[in-house]
Amino acid sequence: MEIKLNIPDYLSLRQWKLFNSMEHLSPGDKMVKMISLLSDKTEDEVKTWTPASIQDAYGVILEALSDLNPAFFPVFELDNQLYGYSSMSKMTLGEYVDLERLAKNPTENLEEIMAILYRPITKHSFGGIKWAFKNTFKVKMGDAENLFKYYELEKYDSSQRAANADKLSVIPATMALGALSFFLVLASTSLLNSNLSSLPPKQQTEMMKKINTQMASMNIGDGCLQFITYLRHPSFQSQETEASLN
Repeated sequence: MEIKLNIPDYLSLRQWKLFNSMEHLSPGDKMVKMISLLSDKTEDEVKTWTPASIQDAYGVILEALSDLNPAFFPVFELDNQLYGYSSMSKMTLGEYVDLERLAKNPTENLEEIMAILYRPITKHSFGGIKWAFKNTFKVKMGDAENLFKYYELEKYDSSQRAANADKLSVIPATMALGALSFFLVLASTSLLNSNLSSLPPKQQTEMMKKINTQMASMNIGDGCLQFITYLRHPSFQSQETEASLN
């Protein structure tokens, strides 16, 4: 029996979370759900295959989606909208407190964390930046710079966080994990250790000033401050890998 699978070329944040929720399943049930989720096959159809075919298909999917190395991109494009990473040195008290709470369970709350860390760019001055294409990414050329100063973001509104989180659930898991890692590395020396929400209002303000000063003076480094615009969207730009199993 020949089986054809259309496999997406990356694992989305939503799919990554679903995979993490399958740990309680038996190996067989996990393979069936994973194949169905990442192909055009229903679970009932997959269950009609032989065990050997299911194992082969599962292996093909794992191989196709094996690259899950976190990668941090300050700017990306989704549905023709530019999104920018929110610099911690400019965050409001509301952002700090919500991030502090959500970061206590980062895997479960990852979409909402992304909705705070990434928001639509309302104003930018990217005109003088040189660009080049590398694979499917649009990459800033030249020396590393602190790119946060080149754009302004939509103001944070906690009432819109859930809706924005749903939009961002389609970005590659590697991007979300990279942004989370970047945030946690910086926050480990300031935000999370300060337990900001437990302080009196006056001390919250003083701590915010201290954190802002610390964050503004940090040299983040070349690897984190590339300027990359993500050019693919799962609904109409994502390429699929076709695999045939005999």
